[in-house]
Amino acid sequence: MVLAIYAMAMAVVEAAVVVYLRKLYYPAGFDISSVADLTALPWPILKIELWREAATIVMLMAVSFLAFADWRKKVAAFILTFAVWDLGYYLFLYFFLKWPPSFTTMDVYFLIPWPWVGPVWIPIVLFSVLAVASLRWFYKIGENGPQSSSPNQ
Repeated sequence: MVLAIYAMAMAVVEAAVVVYLRKLYYPAGFDISSVADLTALPWPILKIELWREAATIVMLMAVSFLAFADWRKKVAAFILTFAVWDLGYYLFLYFFLKWPPSFTTMDVYFLIPWPWVGPVWIPIVLFSVLAVASLRWFYKIGENGPQSSSPNQ
């Protein structure tokens, strides 16, 4: 639960950054009908965006790996926090901007290692599935408990 709250807080920060970038560099609106629309961001700002994206992944990974000793739980936690963060990002973008107007709206998912562009429904479906799968994995890991050398322990 704490990891999900952390991921949602990170989603607020991520959405806020996008609100600011859109206001500064896309005052007439953001139309990602082509990747060429990214050229509105000057290269120094785009470099910072790349670093910010990388830092976000590192923070999600770090908190997930610090939360558990078992490597399986670490991986499940990262998948969960990443999924909740991305779903929360779209939730807060909608809350702040009423964007996206539909699930078929095109978006830039990530800039690393290159711009990933597609309709909004793809990450929403993907990360919904990953969130459920990671929760099921946690349940399964918890059911089996730590691996022991003796079946009676």
